[in-house]
Amino acid sequence: MKKIILTALIAGIFASTAQAVPSNNVSKKITLTAQINDSLFVSKPDGSTWYTTEELDAEDYKQQKFSKTLPVRVWSKNDSFKVSLAQPLMMTNSGTAMENAMVTWNSAAGAKALTTAQAETVTQVSGDATNGYDNIYDLTINVDAPQTPINGTYTGDLVMVFEPVTTAP
Repeated sequence: MKKIILTALIAGIFASTAQAVPSNNVSKKITLTAQINDSLFVSKPDGSTWYTTEELDAEDYKQQKFSKTLPVRVWSKNDSFKVSLAQPLMMTNSGTAMENAMVTWNSAAGAKALTTAQAETVTQVSGDATNGYDNIYDLTINVDAPQTPINGTYTGDLVMVFEPVTTAP
């Protein structure tokens, strides 16, 4: 009889231990990256992030022209860098595309239309060779509505390439 009571007692301990561990655990994974580049860093003006999704604003109630101006901060080791588009800007909805997409880089030297054909060289005006050059620019995106617009959301990816310009020693 003592063996049965001892066995029941041990079984009860194991059962309560098994119930104490939750059976609905969920494992989640987040991939984190950090990149250090000692010659060029591009961000929002706060210096910590980059844009993810932005909405273009209609010029007026007719919704024929859309635009957005985004401030962009560039820190570089050298006094100049190059910027271009990696691909043409296309904003589409169900096969219909916005027209006349124009991406413009605005600096102290004036506005330059960005293309995939040629990188534009931008000369930084604030900074020095010891601490680097740190300036904020305006990136302007303009598009026109299609000739026969389709109601809905038009989406596209603006992919830009920023390249450091090396200087001779």
